[in-house]
Amino acid sequence: MDRTFWLATLCAFVTSVVLAFVFHGLILAPDYALLPGVYRGPQFRPGLFSLLLLGQLVMAGAMVGIYRYGREARPWLAQGARFGLLVALVSVVPCYLIGYAVTNVPAALAIKQILLEALRTVAMGIAVAGIHR
Repeated sequence: MDRTFWLATLCAFVTSVVLAFVFHGLILAPDYALLPGVYRGPQFRPGLFSLLLLGQLVMAGAMVGIYRYGREARPWLAQGARFGLLVALVSVVPCYLIGYAVTNVPAALAIKQILLEALRTVAMGIAVAGIHR
């Protein structure tokens, strides 16, 4: 784990945190407010927030680790977008489809979550590829 690994992990982490706040804290907040039995309210809970950050840090580091083994001598932007999309297909899409199947979340919300989270992982993939170009 060299300097590039840590820098790419930091960039992916920051991308993840910022987009998660925009997508879930702002765009999807009205949808979540309609489902108080499913989602926690907007109150700040330090213990849970630290778990949220830890989860995003683990994902960022894992994405960097996987990207480094599979990168090719191709244009970095397309490679990063493709990588992020593949990550979404093995994580985001199944997670939210299964979540939709087992909870009472409206289909429209599940679709929004899948699209926004896939966009977030694509952005993270691009950030990782950008550091490794």
